[in-house]
Amino acid sequence: WNLSRQIPWGIPIPAFQNADDHNDWIFDSRVDQPSIEVNGKTYHREEDTFDTWFSSGQWPYITTGYLEGGDLAKFYPLSVMETGYDILFPWVSRMIMLGLYRTDTVPFKHVYLHGLVLDEHGQKMSKSKGNVINPQEAVKEYGSDALRMGLLAGRSPGINQAFSTGSVIAGRNFANKLWNISRFIEDKLGDNYKDRAPKPETAADHWILDRLNKASSKIGTLIETWRFAEAYELMYHTIWDDVADWYIESSKTHTNPSVLAYVLEASLTIAHPFAPFVTETIWQTLAWEKTLLITATWPKPVKVAASKVKLFAELQELVSEIRVVSTALGQGKQALVYAQDDLITDNIELVCHLAQLKRIEKAEKGRGLRLAVAKHEAWLDIDAKTLHTHQEKLEARLKETREDITRLESRLQNKGYLEKAPKEVVEQTRTQLEDQKTIEQRLMRELAVIKPI
Repeated sequence: WNLSRQIPWGIPIPAFQNADDHNDWIFDSRVDQPSIEVNGKTYHREEDTFDTWFSSGQWPYITTGYLEGGDLAKFYPLSVMETGYDILFPWVSRMIMLGLYRTDTVPFKHVYLHGLVLDEHGQKMSKSKGNVINPQEAVKEYGSDALRMGLLAGRSPGINQAFSTGSVIAGRNFANKLWNISRFIEDKLGDNYKDRAPKPETAADHWILDRLNKASSKIGTLIETWRFAEAYELMYHTIWDDVADWYIESSKTHTNPSVLAYVLEASLTIAHPFAPFVTETIWQTLAWEKTLLITATWPKPVKVAASKVKLFAELQELVSEIRVVSTALGQGKQALVYAQDDLITDNIELVCHLAQLKRIEKAEKGRGLRLAVAKHEAWLDIDAKTLHTHQEKLEARLKETREDITRLESRLQNKGYLEKAPKEVVEQTRTQLEDQKTIEQRLMRELAVIKPI
């Protein structure tokens, strides 16, 4: 395409001008010759070439050799045309027009239009402005998968968005996370592991299989319906949060080889459309795999026990609350005290590991800071002074949060703001308001259970 923009490489116009009579023009297909003889007269070929969009409009059937029944003719018509929205009329429409004219067939079934990648200040990239980002330099520094993921993150079809180095770095970090997950699992399985169906044993096993079941199904649907950025976000958080932060950590207290192997394979498979190179490379290090990842089938649902999935979700809620409160206290590892509670009793080692506790102690009566977790009587073992200081901090933060909520609600009630502010800014304000309301509810729950010793 870029060669066709240069006149010497463009498609010649089959028009020849009489060397002796400039008003005498004829049509002739011998465009490979600069001059021809016709009826004893010399004609010179028009030196200009067809418009680049006209030339590019012939791309689908020319490159497939469709008109001549070439080896690639079976690929015409194509499935998808993907391009920037700005050339819908100068390029895509001409492909359709010329495809119908020469082949009587529309050259593609679907057209997916992406927005332009702007520079980091939201300006259109231009050589004259000197703000063009060289993708090869980004690939050299961060990797091609990282660039691919960075360009995809948070993008909506047909919307111009700025290039974000931060998103590319996040993509690189995600690629590193995949390597870390694979190294951990492969080390646990060893070189002699034989591929077999996953057999869940613990609540964590059932939970992660359920999460991967739902994620792979949803990601597949999102890809099929062209919602690529949403598919990427779901894949990213499933692997980073569910697999790495919860399941890998849980597996350190109980190793199940069959589920670990499946988790790694499923993670690589759902990540493959977004990070093809690193996932394929990791896949080929798996001792039990003899094929290419690109030929693998999409993950199929694995049967799980709903009661086990629910049990681990309850455990997550408890551990998350312990983590939040421990961080707020800022005193390092805490000790947990609990009354009669089967969930904690049956999972003491796991709770202690996931919540990074010093110890867990069962007692007749609770003491310290009561955790705001429904159906569970558990306390962090802190003294009265620490408890009082924590309560004051919660009250101060609740006051600040409510002030933020009032400010955001006032902004959203302002008609001028709603009419003049960019749509994405207004949406961001709504999101901030919902986040602050969520924080308000959590702070209120935490304050409600605090009882001075």
